[in-house]
Amino acid sequence: MSLKKQYEWLKNKLYLEGGFSFANFTLLNGLFLIGFALALGADNLEIGIIMAIPLFANLIQIISAFILEFTGTKKKTAIYSLVLGRLLWIPIILIGLGIYETSHPILAVMAVLLLSSFLSAIGNLSLLSWMKDLVPMRKLARFWGKRNLYATAGGAIVYLTGSFVIDYYTGLRGFAYIFTAALILGIAGIAFLIRIPEKQQKINAIKLDKMLRRWSVPFKDPEFRPLLYFGLAWGFAINIASPFFLVYMIDDLGLSFILISLFVLADYISRLIGLNLWGALADRYGARPVLAVSATVTSCIPLSFLFVNSGNYYIILPIFIISAFSYAAVDIAVGQILFKSAPRRYDAYYLSSFTSLTGLISAIGPIIGGYLAVFVKENSGMVLLDFLPALKYIFLVSFILRVSCIPMISRIHEKKAGDVQDILRRMRTLRMMSFFVSVYNFAEYASKIVLVPQKQFFLLQRNTFEKAKKDISSVMNKMSKLSLFLKRSKYPAPERIEDFRSDLDRTVKQLDYMEGSDIQKTPERIVSRIESFEKKAENASKREIKKSIDLLRKALVSAQERLKRTYKRDMEKPQ
Repeated sequence: MSLKKQYEWLKNKLYLEGGFSFANFTLLNGLFLIGFALALGADNLEIGIIMAIPLFANLIQIISAFILEFTGTKKKTAIYSLVLGRLLWIPIILIGLGIYETSHPILAVMAVLLLSSFLSAIGNLSLLSWMKDLVPMRKLARFWGKRNLYATAGGAIVYLTGSFVIDYYTGLRGFAYIFTAALILGIAGIAFLIRIPEKQQKINAIKLDKMLRRWSVPFKDPEFRPLLYFGLAWGFAINIASPFFLVYMIDDLGLSFILISLFVLADYISRLIGLNLWGALADRYGARPVLAVSATVTSCIPLSFLFVNSGNYYIILPIFIISAFSYAAVDIAVGQILFKSAPRRYDAYYLSSFTSLTGLISAIGPIIGGYLAVFVKENSGMVLLDFLPALKYIFLVSFILRVSCIPMISRIHEKKAGDVQDILRRMRTLRMMSFFVSVYNFAEYASKIVLVPQKQFFLLQRNTFEKAKKDISSVMNKMSKLSLFLKRSKYPAPERIEDFRSDLDRTVKQLDYMEGSDIQKTPERIVSRIESFEKKAENASKREIKKSIDLLRKALVSAQERLKRTYKRDMEKPQ
């Protein structure tokens, strides 16, 4: 029986595995992990390190191809890695039950979490690749949608149950019980994978030197770099405070775990609703205006926590709902822009570069936040450090850092992106989003940053024109050298073709960027001549290549003259 025919049988096993595995993840991370660390006596710096460890583990995806080549099988790599990663929690369970004692329990938790996170990262990467082989492409979206539904249901059930257990059993014993349940659920989830077949194929890892060359491609792309810079700054600004919201609720406000779990579940439900609503708006108006609106609101979430205390803790619920709704928009917008900017040939390198680097910087955030919280607490007698609880200073820093990221959105490239005001007008007509516009208006005022209409917000400035002018000159210079080389050799060297194509791609992307600024469209001849040159350069006579270069030069000269006329006034304006 072929794998396609077996799909109807194996999909239910994959759904159940998703539900059990996410239940395992829910009980071993987030609220329960922070609560366990606090019960062991961890300070804020140690909490920051613990929350950073799973983010560091994402870096393992850089060498995933080499790992799969070494093992030779996706199925065994996934199962063995996941089983071992989950069994590593047994010593932590023994510490919670009092059976095993150590003088440094926090270090033991960090060590187990580090090893478990790396093994889980390897296992999950292998599992995702394995499932991609099993699920037909035309059913991929439906499969992931239903698997996520099982995962959500499993996570919600154990979240509430685990919170009841922690509130009922005081001390470490309650955490030991839920970690035991997590271990059982995790192993049960893996059991569903054992009988699922694997597509037999040879796995070849790319050579290191070739991989490094391809890894450098995204960083030379002027369209990708602004998004990467925003992702790095935003990831740090978010994670310097995000783990400490739960710490503040547990330690400073003294809220019960069941109440916190209800807040978190409201957050999760709001995020699911937001994903559907924001997705439709991003498709219609573009991802960049969605990102501008949602990032402004998200920036003010830490600011709102400055006003939360034990007497008004109930306002955490609307804060979590608004936060989740805006976070969903940020996730959609960044993901959509990332997929649009990644060329098909190098898409894996664009995606892995973005996720691994932003994950690394995001992992540094909780450590810095924890260190600052400890510093403020130990020096609370100093001037300017005695007005607020230690964690609220971290929230204030996060607010300032998030706000400073908003202007970076104007430099992110997206073709045919709409206007912020257009999307706000549309949101006012939608029943579930009209209130969000009011929140945005308040957040915009609070952040002291005004997102102006498209003609100013996305206007091509003088330095952008100068960059385009330099790029065109560079390409034309490369064409002259290539033409000269053609006179001496029958075919141009491959490295010269690659060097020329790289400059040419950068120039076209720069011209595409200018296209979004309400000016005349870039001549289509440029794009057509580039395609013609690339095709003929692979296998063509010297005469054909020279003809393509001459035609391309004419198209670029035409574009250069058009730009000079269009931006004559802009160039004459004072800086």
